[in-house]
Amino acid sequence: MTNWKINNQSHRHLMIQEHANEISIVEPYHNGSFKILAEINLNQTSNEVQLNDENLYVSVSKEHKEINIFDKVK
Repeated sequence: MTNWKINNQSHRHLMIQEHANEISIVEPYHNGSFKILAEINLNQTSNEVQLNDENLYVSVSKEHKEINIFDKVK
């Protein structure tokens, strides 16, 4: 993840992890578990993000290696 610029504007406590050809944005819980909020497949040519949380907005630019994370306004 050292090559990526992360613009995290969310008020939630998030962790970002890269494994193989995927980046995951997760929210850790106090009991040691976590919820996967978004997944980015680095093998795809598009900048599509699989969102698993309706309260989060995530955009990605693979070309610029940049991830933007925002809370959705309710």
